[in-house]
Amino acid sequence: MFEKIITTLSNPILFYADKEGHAVFRNFNWFGNCGCSYDLQLSKIEVGKVLEYRFDIEKHLKLAYWLVPIIIYLIFIHSRFSFWNLLVAEVCWVVIIGLIRGVCAYVYSDYLIKNFGEYKIVDFIPHLPKEKWQSFRHDFYNKIILIAIVLALFFAPAFALQYGLKLCSTSHKKHAKVAMTISQIYNAFYPKTAESYDLIAYVKYAKRDYKGALESFKTSLDMTGKRFTQKDLVKFANLLYLEKKISSPEDAVVLFDDYATRKNMSVLEESKMLWIKSIFSIENNMPDSIVADYNSLLESLSPKDTKNRFYITSDKAYILYLMQDYENALANYNLLIDYAQAHREQYSEELKSLYAERGFTKKQLGDALGADGDFAASGIDIYEIDKYEPSYSEQQFVVDEY
Repeated sequence: MFEKIITTLSNPILFYADKEGHAVFRNFNWFGNCGCSYDLQLSKIEVGKVLEYRFDIEKHLKLAYWLVPIIIYLIFIHSRFSFWNLLVAEVCWVVIIGLIRGVCAYVYSDYLIKNFGEYKIVDFIPHLPKEKWQSFRHDFYNKIILIAIVLALFFAPAFALQYGLKLCSTSHKKHAKVAMTISQIYNAFYPKTAESYDLIAYVKYAKRDYKGALESFKTSLDMTGKRFTQKDLVKFANLLYLEKKISSPEDAVVLFDDYATRKNMSVLEESKMLWIKSIFSIENNMPDSIVADYNSLLESLSPKDTKNRFYITSDKAYILYLMQDYENALANYNLLIDYAQAHREQYSEELKSLYAERGFTKKQLGDALGADGDFAASGIDIYEIDKYEPSYSEQQFVVDEY
């Protein structure tokens, strides 16, 4: 079947006379029954008139071959880039081209019938040497290669524009006006992907359009569906930051939770997301649900998943210190250090920071002697120990390094 389609598409001949002298005109079918056969011997003038009429029809058809994809593409690039939108665009292209070819086939058939009467449908198989068919196919493949090269040349600037946009948006010295100009050029010619919306968000933030930046990040997250990547951590952190600027910290957490529930995440990814949300909640004096969230995540783990339980409990202890709940922080550090001591070959590096963090916890509780003992047990240089006290930095807008 595929071989027959390629043969039909690559064949440029529109008329031939078979061995019995029948005049066979090529119609507009692609998948079989491509010939309109007459039990007539036509003169060159008669054949020439028919072919001239067909050439006129094909002028319109060829114009449609160029215009329809361009129009559909221009509509497509102003919609969200997704598999379903791409599928709809392709279906529309096939249907519209099919309808136009159907109209051309009807007009051509009507012309043949008016001039020569009813015809018989046959396969369109001119009697030509094998070398001629190979030549046709070679020319057809060259056309495909040429079209592929043209498409590659058309889309090549998209990568350059994206790179320029990244430089303008993510460099230390931002160029908001240049970035916006590049963004407008890109949006005029190329489909908007999740990554392009991220870049647009950075551009809008640089221009202090916080609402526009937030909407771009939301669109980017919507476009990736349930899929979650490491870059989404930055997007979610920026959701909190931007929504807080526009509305309130409470609304920011609600928005964060709403979009988080739409994603499929591993336990590690859930713990990272909870960390981002917890730090934001502490910074904005909203610690009420933090412990419950950590307990819920820990309860969701399999009893055999001791590794994730250990690291999530470490995060919880750290967060409890930041919440100034030193008694509960100490209780968690005691459990963690006992477990790490029992599995020292696996958690020897973690023991250093755990001892240091417990030392600061004891210090806050007035146990200076116990704190010094933990600092010594950590093995950390006394001049470096202050770096290990649990702390956090004020939240800022995060620019992904790509």
